[in-house]
Amino acid sequence: MPELPPSGILRSWFVRLLAGAALGLLLFAGESWLLLRSGVVGMDIPVEGPYAALMAAVQPVIPGLLLRVAAVYAAAGALLAAAATLLARAWGKGGALATLGQGLLLFSLLAWDRAIARPALFDDLPALRSLLAWLVDHGEPWHPRAFAVGWLAVHAAAWVLRSGAGRGRRALWLGAAAAGTAVVLLVGQGTWGQGQAAHPLVVVIGIDAFRPDRLKSQGGTGAVAPNVERLLEEGTLFTRAYTPIAQTEPAWRSLLTARWPHETGVRYSLTSDSRMQLQRTFAESFAQAGWRTVFATDCSRFHAEGPASGFETRLQPPRGAVNFLLEKLRYRAVGVFADNALGAAWLPEFIDNRALAGIHDAMGYSERLASRLVDEASQGPTLFAFHATAAHFPGDPVHPFYRRFVSASEPLERRLRMHFAPVSPGAKGGWNRPGAEALYDELIAQADAQVGMLLDALRRSGRYDDALILLMSDHGESFHADREDLAGATPVHGARLSEEENRILLAVKPPRGRGTGPASVDALVRLVDVGPTLLELSGLPGLTDVDGVSLAPLLRGEAWAPLSLYAETGFTHVLPEVFDPGHWPGAPRAFDAYRIRPDGVVEMGPAAHAGILQEKDVGAFDGARWWVDRPQADGRVLRACSGDCEGPDAIALEAWFDGVQGRTAPGRWRKVAGHDSGNPQPSGTLRSPEQLLRLRPGQRTGPAHPQPRGG
Repeated sequence: MPELPPSGILRSWFVRLLAGAALGLLLFAGESWLLLRSGVVGMDIPVEGPYAALMAAVQPVIPGLLLRVAAVYAAAGALLAAAATLLARAWGKGGALATLGQGLLLFSLLAWDRAIARPALFDDLPALRSLLAWLVDHGEPWHPRAFAVGWLAVHAAAWVLRSGAGRGRRALWLGAAAAGTAVVLLVGQGTWGQGQAAHPLVVVIGIDAFRPDRLKSQGGTGAVAPNVERLLEEGTLFTRAYTPIAQTEPAWRSLLTARWPHETGVRYSLTSDSRMQLQRTFAESFAQAGWRTVFATDCSRFHAEGPASGFETRLQPPRGAVNFLLEKLRYRAVGVFADNALGAAWLPEFIDNRALAGIHDAMGYSERLASRLVDEASQGPTLFAFHATAAHFPGDPVHPFYRRFVSASEPLERRLRMHFAPVSPGAKGGWNRPGAEALYDELIAQADAQVGMLLDALRRSGRYDDALILLMSDHGESFHADREDLAGATPVHGARLSEEENRILLAVKPPRGRGTGPASVDALVRLVDVGPTLLELSGLPGLTDVDGVSLAPLLRGEAWAPLSLYAETGFTHVLPEVFDPGHWPGAPRAFDAYRIRPDGVVEMGPAAHAGILQEKDVGAFDGARWWVDRPQADGRVLRACSGDCEGPDAIALEAWFDGVQGRTAPGRWRKVAGHDSGNPQPSGTLRSPEQLLRLRPGQRTGPAHPQPRGG
């Protein structure tokens, strides 16, 4: 083939890059057409009522978003065309067909790699189901990479033979220099930041839905969360820690304000901002003391922190209707080409958003977040909070976690993603309990690995030893172990007051380790105690007029006055009468229970709000007994006790329970300020003695009501 003049070479390259970009855009158009035809985007739904507000919120965002997605396809096509051209010319055949063949092979290698790393990217494509199942069972990340290295080596050898010995040696030297530079950069990354000034650093890490019984010391195997176990070697574990509400958004509001849910105004997910009681948070106290305050999470559908959180920097996906739309935009090539730092900067709504199963690169996200943590900590006193959400829907474990605990005999769709099955007696076609718990363990292991990346980054930068690190979960998870008829149902949290749902992980590693402090503390503590503890350990003024207390004395091994927990149920898709026959059902669960604000934020409507409050169970727990108020369908409220319900301690807990809810004394009642007067029986509003029916074990008549399990 005759040599082209420089102008001809440039023209040839331009044509090929343009052709590659055009093919990328053609692929984008094809995927868009499939999305629209399938109806999953929602373009074919009747835009009336609440759907009209939904579409009005997302339509202004869609054009710009799709343009950025299209740009990814065009850039990826151009880059593949460039690489394919170089490979084709290694053989002296730079024709269009040879280049196209090389490009398709490169694309296949990338897809092969991603199918092993994140199989949820392709798990809903029936044509690939058999191949994907084989990869899930047998594929390893090194397989496509080894093939790619071998393929490139063959092309390099062909190029050397064609180019002559002198040019070949120069090419080999250039390749060796490039490889050496890459090694230096990788090695240098591990020691970046050492030797810098050690500003005060507080790290709060929440692992969503982590049940402490997964820890070896609490009855687990020790194989689920090795990074948490390693931190516990230098910290203190609170073995009896509880959340006042087993749902993320209200639990975090109680965490931040050190107040019970009925005082924060946030009592379920997607609470209207107007119902939130604006109160000082511990993050705000850190910020006013001159600290950098950062909150990060990769999931914001049911938990987004706004300015009221007190964090000055908030790294999270978009909140509201747009995020629910994004979940449906399965642009798979974005997951193939843009799962990197550049892609995260260009399309953070996709790459740093766990709602997009398979597209979101969980481990790459954690690497970038770890670098951000080290960078923030190097610039001044820093409070850095991270909420790891792997164990929540869509629950798609990545390599190597998806083959650790779930049996290979489980259907592929239940190995790779959470599968919804209604929580109703005799639920068919859903989970079996061992499979559900095994997938949960894989997701917790993935979250643990993400946490480990942050902790390892602190170790490499020399900041781990002097950092105050608090590790917690916002709630647990129930697999309905006490109900065989629900063995096929989806796990749930927030539906009952129970050990499985309300007991949480809580551990503290003080600066320079626990020293002579206890390795574990068995006293009952609460999520609302976190903020006061962090402030005292950091030498900052405490929050005033709050329900939480500092746990610093327990960390020092000092004497301790016993605490009690106030708790209430949240709002889930589960009807409460499933667990408690005769319970008041009340709250609406259809889409029209929500409203969409003009800015796209989805929040609970007023009628649903009133129903949710009336539906709630509320209770008090002291480690030995539960007192629980349950609203009944006949208008009465059943107050039941479980555990050790006799003696002065039971009476004292009941009196404390009344005081927390605003009751002044037996027979004298008042309404708690700040509650919706339009709700005839809101939780936290006092019932008359005639409405409140007290039952203790053995006094029950009629159907038995499942009791919370305490202590």
